[in-house]
Amino acid sequence: MDQELLESCEVRDFKKGDIILRQTDEANGMYVIKAGNVQVLRDGKIMSTLTKGDFFGEMAIMLHEPRCATIRVSSDELSTYYLSIEKFDEIKKEVGEEVIRTILERTIDNCKR
Repeated sequence: MDQELLESCEVRDFKKGDIILRQTDEANGMYVIKAGNVQVLRDGKIMSTLTKGDFFGEMAIMLHEPRCATIRVSSDELSTYYLSIEKFDEIKKEVGEEVIRTILERTIDNCKR
């Protein structure tokens, strides 16, 4: 993770069974998994599992749309880096459209499954 980006984040920890995001909630930030695992659920069905280095919540903050999935902690403990939507918007201006487009394409495909 880029040092400048890392400095813009706060560490947030969770326990097994915690719901971090709920499908249809308003977007307020994104998360990068530092340690642990989460399940991605859509309409109550497990769609995938994310682990260290994976991220979630990015599509909703990039598009300023409601969450497309629920995220539930599946490991005993989870540690994440949290990036608020305000900080993300600041950084997004510096990253460039090509990177944003690639991330969007990947996440939109995942949400349609």
